[in-house]
Parts: sequence; structure tokens; C-alpha cells
Amino acid sequence: MTPDQSDIRFGCFLPIPAAPVDKLLKIAKINEEAGFDSIWAPDHLLFIPPGIVPEAWSMLAAAAIVTEKATLGTCVSDPHRHHPAVLAQKVATVDQISGGRVTLGLGAGEAMNLEPYGIDWKRPVSRLIEFTTIVRKFWSGETFNYEGEFWKLRDAFLQIRPSRGTIPIYFGANSPRMLEVTGEIADGWLSTPLSPTLFNKRLSLVKKGAEKANRPLNEIDVGAYLYTSVTEKSEDASKQIEKMKAQVIPSPQLLKEAGYHVELSEELQSISYFKALLNSEWLEKFLTFAESIPLNAAIEFSITGTTEDCIEKIEAYIKAGVKHFLLLNAGPDPRSVVKVYREEIIPYFKKS
Repeated sequence: MTPDQSDIRFGCFLPIPAAPVDKLLKIAKINEEAGFDSIWAPDHLLFIPPGIVPEAWSMLAAAAIVTEKATLGTCVSDPHRHHPAVLAQKVATVDQISGGRVTLGLGAGEAMNLEPYGIDWKRPVSRLIEFTTIVRKFWSGETFNYEGEFWKLRDAFLQIRPSRGTIPIYFGANSPRMLEVTGEIADGWLSTPLSPTLFNKRLSLVKKGAEKANRPLNEIDVGAYLYTSVTEKSEDASKQIEKMKAQVIPSPQLLKEAGYHVELSEELQSISYFKALLNSEWLEKFLTFAESIPLNAAIEFSITGTTEDCIEKIEAYIKAGVKHFLLLNAGPDPRSVVKVYREEIIPYFKKS
């Protein structure tokens, strides 16, 4: 089912690690004033390129003070670096500070945030499911016992609750199992950058999970994390997105699934943006893959070009099932991109 264009939401992804903390707060405020409905922060310990990577929930607590309406969320936190009680308390606190504007984005975890620090992340999807169950119990205000595979709780409760009684939990999901689990128990789906065709293909697995749980798909906020570069001349936007091909298409598997055939060694077939962060040797290998990504593939996986080009591309994603766009501003002039979204693109989709 294609979403109604008037219900489409636009979110902005804070440019971490490119900007320092004080500038990130200004960007959050500027984007809210420009009409963006949501503001998102990555929950990482490290990132590339080099720069400042602040703790996500501290960052969002500060953003809650300088904003008034936009929802605030992580894309995404994981169930490995926190006990569920600790994260439930942290997120509920930010929700209270913001007046009920928080979304918790959760994923199964990435090696770069865990392996260098000796954090165990065996059976990540099962752990995520259990973590989600426990967090929701804490937010309900009940005192409860829990005997799980990963956590055992006795007479456990929190003395803070979310402003609305609960908080939406979105799953960052790309694998078949995670996509189905998203449809079964999550309030929203956050995809990695994908072409409209691949997005719709994965959405069918979210729908399968929802049907298994007897849930209508329209109960789930379907979101896409995408890079956007908007300029007066389409070639200028393309030049900028070409510099970010590796982030836009972070693995050879995605490139192949989209129908692009690039000759790579067997070793490079398993490389990914996230694996590359683990050591300099892998980073060098990943850059070799990045050079082989065709520019037209990066354009297909992003919202790139003139204002008219970008509107047409957004419409293609809406037809693929996207309800909520989480956009990372990748334009050569970020202020100009915000201006175009404020004055032309967002009003175009909100006009009805």
C-alpha cells in the first residue's frame, strides 16, 4: 500500500562526526525550523571520517532543550552496551526533558562498536528481542520478575516513566530475520540506504512479519535512511554524492543485489563500511571497493540532483512504501539544501 503523500514525514540526521557538539545543536534547531519532523543521532563509539562522536542520548537531551516539536531518536542504539534498565531509564529521562518527543531506534549491533572494546554480542537478534521486551516492561511502571536467556530480574522497576506511558521502538534492520522481527514487534523500521526497488523488496519481509503477528502494516512507521544532495545543476549534486559512494552503498552485496556487476577479489566480496572501521588494513581494502562503485549506483541509492530530480526520487520512494525519510545532508552547500527542503520540497509533500 502506497502511503498518502500528506502523511509523509521528513527527518534530518545530525552530521556526526563532521560537526562539533555546539554546531550540532544549532543544526538541530535550524532543521526543525525548516520543517523537518524528526532529528536523529547515530549511537556509535566511533565513526569515519575522523571527528567528534558524542554520546547519543546526552546529545539528544541537549537537542531537546533547543527544539520544541521535532521527535528525537537514535539510528540506532544496540542491546549490548547497556543493561536494559539503564537504557530504559536514560531514554525515559530524555523523553521527560523533551515533553514526550523521543523514539528509541534499536539494532542488532555492529562490530565496530563492540569488538574493539571486548563487548560480547553473541546471538544479537535474540538478545535484541529480549531487550525490547524488558525495556517495555520497565516503561509500563510495573514491578516484575523476568527469567530470560540474557537477563534475570527480580522485583525490578523504574521510578521514571515516559511522558506518554511508553516510547516507540524502531528497529534498524536489513537481514531477512531482522526484517521479519521488525514486522512482528517494532513500532517502526529504519532501513539502511537502499534503492526504491530494494527498499520495497525488504518491506515485503517486514509485511510478512507483521502478518505473522496479526498486525496491519500501517501500524509500522516505515523509514528510510538516505543521503541527499540538492543543487541547481544536477551534475554538481552528483559530484558531491560521488565523494560519499562508500557510505551510500556500504557493501558489495548491496551493489550486486541492485544489479551492478563489479569485478572484486574474493576477499573484497565480504568487505563492508562497518567492518572497515576495525583496523587500517580493512579500511584500505574497503577504499579499493569504494573506488569501484559506479556513480549511477550511488545516485540510485540516494536523493540526488536538482529540486525537481529530488521530488521525483522522493515520489519513487513513497511508491516503494517509505513513510518517513531520515536524510543526511550531503550537499556541497548544506545551508542551500536545507533552504530547498524548507521552501520547496517539504511544502510540496505537505501541501494537501
